[in-house]
Amino acid sequence: MRAFLFGWALLFVCTSVKAQTKIRILSSDITDIVKQNDGSRIYYLRGNVGLQQDVAVMTCDSAILIQPQNEFQAFKNVKIIQADTTIITGNQLDYNGESRTFTISKDVELRTPSSLLKTKQLFYDRKSATAYYTTRSTLTRKSLELTSDRGSYNTDYEMVWLRGKVEAIDSAYTLFTDTLLYYPNLDRYEFAGPSTLLRDSTRILCSVGVYEAETTQLNLGKGADISSPGSYISSDSISYNLKTDAGQLFGNALVADTSQGLVLESEFIDYLKEPNFVDAYYPVYYRQRMDEDTLYAKGDTLHIRTDTSGYRTVHLRYKTVFYSKDFQGKSNFFSYEEASERLTLYPTPKMWSSQSQFTCDSAILTLTEENLDSLFLIQNTTITSLTEDSVHYDQATGKELEGQFKDNNIHSLLLKGNAQNITHSISENGVVEGVNKSACAFISISFEEGEAKRVNASKGVEASYAPWDVATEDMKSLPGCTPLFEQRTSKEQTRPILQ
Repeated sequence: MRAFLFGWALLFVCTSVKAQTKIRILSSDITDIVKQNDGSRIYYLRGNVGLQQDVAVMTCDSAILIQPQNEFQAFKNVKIIQADTTIITGNQLDYNGESRTFTISKDVELRTPSSLLKTKQLFYDRKSATAYYTTRSTLTRKSLELTSDRGSYNTDYEMVWLRGKVEAIDSAYTLFTDTLLYYPNLDRYEFAGPSTLLRDSTRILCSVGVYEAETTQLNLGKGADISSPGSYISSDSISYNLKTDAGQLFGNALVADTSQGLVLESEFIDYLKEPNFVDAYYPVYYRQRMDEDTLYAKGDTLHIRTDTSGYRTVHLRYKTVFYSKDFQGKSNFFSYEEASERLTLYPTPKMWSSQSQFTCDSAILTLTEENLDSLFLIQNTTITSLTEDSVHYDQATGKELEGQFKDNNIHSLLLKGNAQNITHSISENGVVEGVNKSACAFISISFEEGEAKRVNASKGVEASYAPWDVATEDMKSLPGCTPLFEQRTSKEQTRPILQ
């Protein structure tokens, strides 16, 4: 009789008008059927229970099936296989066949070919192939453990949406955030809230972005920074690869690298750490260190290239200005060679040191341990120095100039080739008395605390003196020696304007 009822029930389910949506009984050791007053039937199934709806097969120890409502409850050792790709297990199940949704609880596990989710309770929508959970749960994939307060998992598209206190712990990295999209098959993270990513000794902070774990590629927005020992990168948005230490920074970009000896700020920076390769564009702010006692420079574009020996050349171009405490200048092109510690400026740079101004067609400055060591000016060289009365200017012109620095201050100058010089005689009470003018092959000038103290002319010397009140304009000035101290570069000109 029981077998007859089981067969009759199975036939009824299979021949229903909506057979493709009905839950079929595949197996049961014991089946009891109770007919209700409203015409519905309750099937009590016990032992090796198997049920099926379309591609989903469900097994358990016991179940209660209600038809035609198409609902059932399952108890103990519950297992649902969805299209052979998703397996969900637990110990209690409430299933609605019309909506194809169910809630499963008690030691729940959801398995896909790529991952395992463990939770206390799970709501699953079979039509959208999406699981939802609202208790703190952990998703495991290979060496990754992904834990969150709540989340959803689309098993068709392999997409996990996590919220609350999200932690991703992997052997290669650790991630903390509050809103995250994760794609297990792609090993891809999409941040949608404040996030911290730790990888080796590198820390990444961001508000929104993407991390491709397989390739270590980062694409970050709405303000982000990357810090590691000796290096700091920040920008409005960043595209950066952690393996190659290379990427692009867009908007309010900053690169500070103590190992490379540079700090860059710009609207766009294309950066490779090793071998150091940089392109940065308008405007670009460059300095050698983070501290105050360093060289600052600004230009429209910057290029850094590293040769096969590991030495860099820094090219700063167009509307270039630079500043240090003891030496400042302006030049359309600024080029610094790390190997020789040589700074080249061209064309027609203007430079200032203490009370002196220099102009020429091009200039070469050499440094020793970042301190000025020597100066070489080429063609149409002029020197204009403020005198002791702080009103008039001593002047000198020639073809070439060699200068030596001591403690970053001018120590001596040697002017060569059609050299001319004008110096003023200042009385003890600080009043100009007369002017000396000389022309010769060489003029040497010695300085003390930035002021010219001794001038020597040699080889073919022609010299004249005139009291100040009768001196002509020709005696008082030399061509090209116009004082431009008001154009001296200030530190503020080489620093970004704070927004």
